[in-house]
Amino acid sequence: MTDTPVEESLVQLVRCYHRYAAREGDVETLSLQELKALLEDNTPRFLGSLGRREPYFISELFRAADKDKDNQLSFDEFLYVLGRLLRDCHLQYHRRLCAHCCAQRSLY
Repeated sequence: MTDTPVEESLVQLVRCYHRYAAREGDVETLSLQELKALLEDNTPRFLGSLGRREPYFISELFRAADKDKDNQLSFDEFLYVLGRLLRDCHLQYHRRLCAHCCAQRSLY
């Protein structure tokens, strides 16, 4: 049996995390530079469409996720980052859906 799209996405997220975590220092955590590379390499259009290209956005996201303040993100802390990105994606989805529905009903 093959993985469902969601199962495949989950596996890809774990692989992506470990691919970037292995770049420097502790291979089980992400540094700020590793997180920045991961997001810029893997979500450039998404970050851009949300207006999240500002230099401080990733730094502030990292700071908020780093619950134990060790300047590294464990996988559990990385889940906070994913949650924020998913929330933004969900909001963007609704904005596009609303714009589409409004355009169909000539509300613009």
